Amino acid sequence: MITVKKWDKTKEPYNREKLVRTIRRYGLNQREAVEVAMKIEDKLFDGVSTKEIQKLMMDEITASRFIIRKRDLRAALGQMKSKPDFEVYVQELLRGLGYKVASNKVIQGFCVTHEIDGVAEKDGKQYYIETKHHSKYHIRTPFIAALAAKAKLDDIRHGYAEGKNMYDFERVILICNTRMTTHALRYSKCVGIEHIGWNSPKNHGLEKIITQTRLYPFTVLPSITANERKILSSMGATTILDIINLKTNQIPANRLIILKKEAKAIR
Repeated sequence: MITVKKWDKTKEPYNREKLVRTIRRYGLNQREAVEVAMKIEDKLFDGVSTKEIQKLMMDEITASRFIIRKRDLRAALGQMKSKPDFEVYVQELLRGLGYKVASNKVIQGFCVTHEIDGVAEKDGKQYYIETKHHSKYHIRTPFIAALAAKAKLDDIRHGYAEGKNMYDFERVILICNTRMTTHALRYSKCVGIEHIGWNSPKNHGLEKIITQTRLYPFTVLPSITANERKILSSMGATTILDIINLKTNQIPANRLIILKKEAKAIR
């Protein structure tokens, strides 16, 4: 029989079910939580404190973070705010791929002005960035998004030819956190729009770029709460790197320690 010393110095018998419930709050399923609990049990001793169990738990959870991260990434992207968080996040990803990136711009086309989500430059070529974000990750980006991006590009190019702007765009890079409809994909390929979405194009989709650059969104942290997401968003955070380097008193110190540990384990 192993007894556990609580915060108030009282003791109680060790309870695996209680530990499993606590572990599951960090994003693990029932099977994973039981496996972690069993690993922790091998290190327990009579009179162990809840603080010591907490440390053992976090060590074991972070050791299995790759599996959890891969499972939650689509949902995490959906939990980002569309503006400005996802737009800024996309800019960070492109920088991670070696692009020089300028943030949102208002550009004079031939007919009207256009607000775009960023300008990327690489190997002497300029690209216009268009982002589309859906909170529900199973919703596909529609044909009209690709159609609007092409129309905007055409007017900006016409404006450049007439000396109304300085942006000689090679093409549009349309980046979404979901897949495109079949109609939208066919049109994008036909008119030369570079589309990056979830698992699209194959072997170079958004999840592959995130894995390659290791610039995971901070929303992927398994224990993060809705209120913490709101606070971090208001502070301009987008990636887990922002969490690792974060200094703030807006989030309780004990919670910030946990979030930093999770971020470091993923990074």
